[in-house]
Amino acid sequence: MGKGPHKTYMNKSRTLGILVICFAVAGASGETFTKHKRWFQVGLNPAAIIAADLNGDEMPEIVTADIGTLTNPRDERPAHDQLSLLVARGDLEFEPQPQLQTDFAPYCIAVANVDALKAPDLVVGSFHAVRRRNISLFRNLREDLFEPVHFAIPPDRVLPYKRMRDGDDAPIFTTPGITSLVVRDFNGDALRDVLATGWSSDVLIFVPGEAETYFGAPVFIDADGGPRDVKAADFDNDGFDDLAVSLYAAGEVGLWQGDGKGGFAPAAHFDSRGHLPHKIQVADINGDKQIDLAVSHCDTDDSVVIFYGDGGFRFGVSQEIILGPDRDILEHEIRDMLVTDVNGDDKPDIIAACFASSQVVVLLNESADERLPQRFRQESYTYKEARPRSLCAADMDGNGTLDLAVTLWDANCVSLLLAK
Repeated sequence: MGKGPHKTYMNKSRTLGILVICFAVAGASGETFTKHKRWFQVGLNPAAIIAADLNGDEMPEIVTADIGTLTNPRDERPAHDQLSLLVARGDLEFEPQPQLQTDFAPYCIAVANVDALKAPDLVVGSFHAVRRRNISLFRNLREDLFEPVHFAIPPDRVLPYKRMRDGDDAPIFTTPGITSLVVRDFNGDALRDVLATGWSSDVLIFVPGEAETYFGAPVFIDADGGPRDVKAADFDNDGFDDLAVSLYAAGEVGLWQGDGKGGFAPAAHFDSRGHLPHKIQVADINGDKQIDLAVSHCDTDDSVVIFYGDGGFRFGVSQEIILGPDRDILEHEIRDMLVTDVNGDDKPDIIAACFASSQVVVLLNESADERLPQRFRQESYTYKEARPRSLCAADMDGNGTLDLAVTLWDANCVSLLLAK
């Protein structure tokens, strides 16, 4: 793809000002990464992935959330219900372990030390939680052993159902429909809390940490518009974590201000400038010491929009990077996105897992300074017989550089893109 036009115009949004539309500059495919020759088998239709050292040997393990195929929640098995765990054995060899049992459609994974043991645990949110194991904690007992503890999300009110229905007007999905989560101490009590998106019910779910039971009773926060992905950062520099949420059905970004006690109040809402905003990331992309947002869209826009922060909850300028030449055709379908420095130049890059085009697209930040728009060079890594669905970054081969681990939907495998 060649270099496209740069257009600037004023937007009518109350919150945002100028939008810059541009294409990334095409680079030679495969300049930064090389595909590892071997794929690693995991479970059915892996939808999320993490790579982290779980056993203290300084080599990252791979964990995938395998959702299978979603069917009617009244079916006996309406989706897959397991995590795959691959333990690193050195020289890019991984040993499969027994799968970890979740509720149906495990959709998101986080790594955090939740209990008193000094080892990272796994926290999983299930989307199709028919068994009411909405959140699963897998306590890391070392020696590649994990103890499951499951948590229901019992409503203190009747949770609404806001999404699609079948021909009999019955819900197609369960409530609350967890699609993402973050784990950290939001209320200052030194215990790990969970903040999750309840996509089916238009709620955010705050689950406080508890010393004895690990997690306590949930608190629901209204979040109209289909909250799909959540990230936490201190936007207003008050020392407390705030929230940035992609609102999938509304086509918006929502920001909530945290009070440091586990409470969150709406702070700003604005148009995501695309259809179906899916993934959201926070990072200082242009190096001006302000937190920026990156939002990917999985509809025909095939775009990533960067919202540049002005401090607090203000984002005056945004830059749209379009991956495909035709906005009316679904060419890429971005299903996952990372923002991290993959080439060691201290500038955040953007990596997208593109389901429809069977590509991992890497947007390398080649900007000289903080001036806008930022300049990106595009590389593409194509999979001919599988579709990338999710990805993560970690030093997989121990050479001090970040590599990429990519889940491949049709092949039920993980592929490694190794930094050259």
